[in-house]
Amino acid sequence: MLKVIICIIEMLIAFLLQSTVFSSVFDIGGVVPDLIIIIVIAYGYEYGKLEGMFAGILGGFLMDVQFGEVLGVYALVYMFIGYGAGYFNKYYVKYDTILPVCIIGVGELLCSFYGYIVNALIFSDVRIGYYIRRVMLPKVAYTMIAALVVYKIVDYLYSKVLVPVNEEE
Repeated sequence: MLKVIICIIEMLIAFLLQSTVFSSVFDIGGVVPDLIIIIVIAYGYEYGKLEGMFAGILGGFLMDVQFGEVLGVYALVYMFIGYGAGYFNKYYVKYDTILPVCIIGVGELLCSFYGYIVNALIFSDVRIGYYIRRVMLPKVAYTMIAALVVYKIVDYLYSKVLVPVNEEE
């Protein structure tokens, strides 16, 4: 139960930071790091597929509220990304940063590609080369750089708050 509460609090904090502070202060060329995908992948990577799916649905619904016109579209994508990150749970090492940041990069690339498909369908804009250079690659790089800091904070929180609680049970 504590994992669910912490996940909800983390998602709300990440959503508020991403939609307010990061979108105004850390906006570089129209690109903002995706904090929610960092939390979704961290949760899936550390706890497994089911927890990653839960975090993905929660984070996706928050993204749907902010950006989507139809509820559930981002939730579905983030759910699959959280589930995919849960596959790497068996490779979880407490202080490893390289593997989760690479998973975050791949997850952000998939999410950006999904954004391209939606934009191409809605606006009939199929300039994929432009989209890759101007949106996808900068967003992936920026999210991976932000993940170096945010993932360490999330990992520290998990190891100091949740692990002692789980050991007492």
